[in-house]
This record gives sequence, C-alpha cells and structure tokens, in this order.
Amino acid sequence: MTKKLLPFALPVLLLLFWWGITETGSVPALLLPGPGAVAERFVSLLASGELFHHAATSMLRVFSGFLISASMALALALLVSRSERLFDFLSLTLEALRVVPPLSLVPLLILWLGIDEAPKLAIVVLASFFPIYLSALTALSKARNDYRDLARIFGLSEKDAARHILIPGASPGIITGLRLGFGYAWRALVGSELIAAASGLGYLIEDASALARTDVVMVGILTIAVLGIICDKLFRIAAEQAAPWTASRKGTTSLEALPPEAPKGVRTVDAAREPSAALPGIEIRNLTVGYPGLAKPPVSNLTVSIPGGKVTAVLGRSGCGKTTLIRAISRLIEKEKGDIRFTGGKSTPRLSMVFQEPLLLPWKTVRENVALSLLPECGERALNDPRVSEALSLVGLSNRAESFPGELSGGQQQRVGFARALASDPEVLLMDEPFGALDALTREELQDESIEVFSRRRMTVLMITHDVREAVRMADSAVILESDRAPEIFAIDLPRPRRLSSPGVARLEEEILSILMRR
Repeated sequence: MTKKLLPFALPVLLLLFWWGITETGSVPALLLPGPGAVAERFVSLLASGELFHHAATSMLRVFSGFLISASMALALALLVSRSERLFDFLSLTLEALRVVPPLSLVPLLILWLGIDEAPKLAIVVLASFFPIYLSALTALSKARNDYRDLARIFGLSEKDAARHILIPGASPGIITGLRLGFGYAWRALVGSELIAAASGLGYLIEDASALARTDVVMVGILTIAVLGIICDKLFRIAAEQAAPWTASRKGTTSLEALPPEAPKGVRTVDAAREPSAALPGIEIRNLTVGYPGLAKPPVSNLTVSIPGGKVTAVLGRSGCGKTTLIRAISRLIEKEKGDIRFTGGKSTPRLSMVFQEPLLLPWKTVRENVALSLLPECGERALNDPRVSEALSLVGLSNRAESFPGELSGGQQQRVGFARALASDPEVLLMDEPFGALDALTREELQDESIEVFSRRRMTVLMITHDVREAVRMADSAVILESDRAPEIFAIDLPRPRRLSSPGVARLEEEILSILMRR
C-alpha cells in the first residue's frame, strides 16, 4: 500500500505548499491564485464546454500528427536496420534535421502551408519523428545482432525471422520510443498553439495570459499535465502487453519438479534412422578463417578429420581458433581459403548447434523456443510436432514446456537450448562450450545427461571446450589446437561410465594437460 501511495506524496506536498503561500497573502492572487480559485475556474470551464473543446482539439492534432510520424519513423527504421548502405546514405541528412528545433520552423511552415491545421501537424511530426526512429532503429539492430546466429543456424527465412525474432525482440524498445515521441509531440504542439492557433490548450493559455487570467492559465497547464500522465500510462500498459514475459517473472515461483514422462505415441529418432546408416564426418583441408582488422587469422592452414558418428572434443588455449572453427563449419562466418567438406554421402547434412549462451527468445515459452528449429520444415505446425515433446522429455523439461525462459535457472535454460538443437533431428551437432558458464554441479549433471542422449541418438558431435576433464569424460576423441602447430588428436578409447579417479582417465587427462601447458 505504501509503495502505491508514494508517487502521490510529492504532488500532495506541492499542493500544500501552494495553498500555504496563497493563504499567507505574500503573493498577489493575480500572479498566483489559490488552489480553490483554480478548481472553481476548472469546473466553470468544464461546465461551459470550453475546456473540453480546446482539449479535444489538441488531442486530435497530437494523435493525428503522432500516427503519421510513428508510421514514417517505424517504416524507415525497419528499412535502415536491414541496410548499412541506406543508413550511411541518410545519416548526415537525418542528423541535420534532428538538431533543428521544430518550433523554429513555425514561421516558415506558416508561409508554406498556411495557418490552418497543416503547420501544426508538421510540427508534431518533426518533433516526434526522431525519438521514435532512433529508438526503433536501436532496438531492431540490437535484436538482429543478438539473434542473427540463431536465425541462420536454423535456416529461418527473412519473413520468419522478422515475425518470430526481430519484431518481438525490438517491441519493448519501440514502445519506449513511442512514449518518448508522444511526449515530444505533445510539448511541440502546445508550443505551436501558443504561436499560431485559434483553438487548443496552447491557444487557451496564450489567450488567458494576454487577458491576465492566471487561473485559466493554470487550468490549461494542469490539464496538459493530467492528459500527458494518462497517455503515458496507456503507453506503459501497451509496453507490458508487448513484453508479457517480463511481467511473468514478477512473483513467479518455480513449478514443482516432476519426473519427465516419455510422450505417448511419439516416434523415436533412433527408430527413424537406421543403425547401419552412415553418419557424416567433417573433412577440413588447409582452412584459414580470419576477421577484419586482425593481422593474424585465428585459424590458419588447418587440416583435420572429424569422424562420423562419434563425439569429438576440440581443446586449446584462448585465441587458438576453437570457436572460429565451429562457426566456420556452421557457415556463420566465411572462410578465407581452404575447404570444409562433409563425408558420408551428404554434402549438406542436417546440422544444428548448441550455443555457449542459450540464446533463448524471452518472449516465447520453452515449447515455442524448441519448436523454432522446426519452423522452416513445418511452418506453423512446428509447435505441435511430436519431436518438440520428445526433445523436452530427453532433457527432463516436459513439466516446464509452458514456462518462459526468465522463470528457469541457468542450467534449465541451457537444457532448453540443447532440446532445441535436438528437435530438428540433426546428423551433425555442434556445441560451442555449452557448459562453460554453469556451476560445477550443474555442469556435471548436464554432462551426464548429454552422454545419455548421445548413447540413444546417433549423430556426429563436435564439441568445443576448455575443460580437459569434460573432454575426457564425454568424448570419443580429442583434437588439440595450437597456434603455428598441426593439431594433435587423441583417441579416448575408455569404457563408460568413466570415473575420473580411474588410472586410465587420470593418465589421459594429464597427458592432454601437459600438451596444453607447453609454450
């Protein structure tokens, strides 16, 4: 209750201060009428319909100009966010227009457009355009950059990426821009009505000022403030509706953990893929991959073979090119030279990826996030595809299918990312340090679960890791990358389950560590 009343505390104090000053008579009533006099004038203006007429006129102007401005700004932001060349082409001109105060254009707009409604609408458009445009452009660019890899890995079309990722991801920022833009539009309109208008709240204030009717001036100012607060509250409600996943986190308690149940009537991927079917390996020959601005590419003249149907771990010091290699294999970045070829009969096998960060879409439920990988194949039917339920069952999250990512722990979020990658039934699974950011206990649990999944599903797994113990525990072979050296490959031919305390595991771990530690 106290929290709800707190925003009203300062206005009440200011009202008491205003009443106290006017009651003492230290300020003439002509300059500062008391709250009672202003309230009486408000009632009389409201009863006569004059206040309603002026307020309605101003609201109609501001909403008309705001809708025009918002439509133009959002359309331009969407186009510019997709083209750097268009951004460069327009940036100087838009910046020049942005810094010109809209009210300074009133005399020119009156000469060009007359004294009717057109100049006032133009002022509203100019005042609100840039806050909306810049906020929308920033939000759209951020959403595109944050989830670009996700859209490319799962092969989302431009239309699907915009519908499922870009627009929802940018919507909170866009709503914020609309709130700012409306505030600028409201202030600019009232300013233009003070200069050139025969109606509206600005005109009411200017006309009352000329006649020294201070009480009317204060009624106009307070009306503007109240209408502004109401409109901003409506925008905040719209922002919450546009981002319901943020509201769902407030006061949410974790659901009781239920044992995962195998979905009934769901085909298993193992049954769909014949045990004798050859799984693709990865042949890398003389591969060089770099980044703009780097004198030395992280991956240089690399040649290595990744066997099909096995789990291969890639280790190495920071900067040796582990993540660059896996991004090149997934075609998230372009190679400079060399060749990456999939063996086993398919030049383009079904490929999926588990990212270092889960890259979950916070506006989608767990089920919707997992179904994203099936969107290109199944379209809108992806959400009800039995493979989604099967993947969630595999990672033990059947009971959290309708939760939002913000309601899950870090380990559960990583499980969702794993389930999303598994749902598309990949023949090649790439994993970019998927357990690196987790605590030791959660990491060990996910390692065990991954080992179990790999034993049930046949696929080629390439896993980037910095943890030697993780590689020895999970992989069938390890590739050690070193700058300016040919990669070294270790076969990890140890029985499962592998106990880290067993002599064979400890000896292999020590041998790999000794290679990584050498300078």
